Amino acid sequence: MIIKDCKMPLKINMLESLMRRLPPGHERQPAINEDIKKIRAGYKGEYRVFNLLKALPQKGYLLFHDLRLSGSPFPFQMDILILTPFFLLIVEVKNIAGEMFFDNTFNQLIRINPDGTTEAFDDPILQVSMQRKHLLDWLKTRKINNLPVETLVVSANSSTIIRAANKEISGKVIRKDRILQQIAELNNKHTEEILSRRAIKRLSNVWLDGHTAFIPKPLETYGIPSSALQTGVFCQKCQAYSMERHGKWICRTCLDTSHDAHISALLDYVYLVKPSITNSELRNFLQLHSPSSAKNLLTSLKLKHSGHTKGRVYLLHSLIES
Repeated sequence: MIIKDCKMPLKINMLESLMRRLPPGHERQPAINEDIKKIRAGYKGEYRVFNLLKALPQKGYLLFHDLRLSGSPFPFQMDILILTPFFLLIVEVKNIAGEMFFDNTFNQLIRINPDGTTEAFDDPILQVSMQRKHLLDWLKTRKINNLPVETLVVSANSSTIIRAANKEISGKVIRKDRILQQIAELNNKHTEEILSRRAIKRLSNVWLDGHTAFIPKPLETYGIPSSALQTGVFCQKCQAYSMERHGKWICRTCLDTSHDAHISALLDYVYLVKPSITNSELRNFLQLHSPSSAKNLLTSLKLKHSGHTKGRVYLLHSLIES
């Protein structure tokens, strides 16, 4: 049963907003574009593995994607977590093309590209081992001490070649097509029921309530001041910030029209600047001249707000949730 579904990371939307809002040729665009590609590749890998796990019986297997729980000293995140009455399974997914070499001497993952160049990555076996420790500590504080916690590193790319200096990793690292078989083997290994149906439901609810999504700060990450962002409302047709408000949005360049072009602009604002906005800030960001037009737009969105008259602050979270 899917409890927390596999969804596109919010960070991708944020970075795509940043790419749109930066002036053409900005020095940070290549690095941002490369990061978008990496995050997309990671998500695609997790999506492939999660889809395979949907073949598990609805009863007895609870699936959580991208679960992030409070730990000590920092929160810890797991790509995929599977909860059963008999054991827990943490799955760390890697979607790396080329050849992967696991170097257990220096605890690193080395990618060997087709052209012979190499790249080093953090050791996913060590990563998932640390996640296991954090989860065991989390369970211990809630007096759940006897629930086995298993770990797996799953390669989601079918064309990837996996090599290692130590054959022992064969039980820790698998290709995605073997994951259901591996879970069947864990079922044979763990035959004592530890959690009742009621306990599983309670634990599942606690995890959902305790999940704290990681909210990136793209401008801070790349050292970009908010003053560097292009303001205005984007025209989807001519790809310019050239929309003007005349009862509806009209592009002064190509004359294309829109009734809701301001929504994507406000999403850019909440992704990049902050999750709240005043009438004045809205006018500056959307290049609106009329306070009444700005008020009408904000009122039409039925946003939660605080304060009165000129000091009113509108909360934009609902734009992301809708």
